Amino acid sequence: MCRIASLFLLHRLKGSMSGDACDFSNMETRAVIKYFFLQGKEPKKIHVILKETLEEHTPSYTTVKNWVA
Repeated sequence: MCRIASLFLLHRLKGSMSGDACDFSNMETRAVIKYFFLQGKEPKKIHVILKETLEEHTPSYTTVKNWVA
C-alpha cells in the first residue's frame, strides 16, 4: 500500500509541473518530502527518488536535507 501511495504522490507532483516550470509548487514538493521522511527514508534516498521523477526540476540535495531537518 505504501508503494502505491508513493507512486501516486510522485505522479501527482510531476503532473503539477505541466507547462511552465513556474507552475511547480514548493508546497507540493515539501509534502512529498515529508511523506518519505515519515516513512523513515534518509534525505539522500528522498533526493534520489525525486531526481528520478522530477528530473531537471528536482530541488538540490541541500534543499531536501534542510527541509527534512
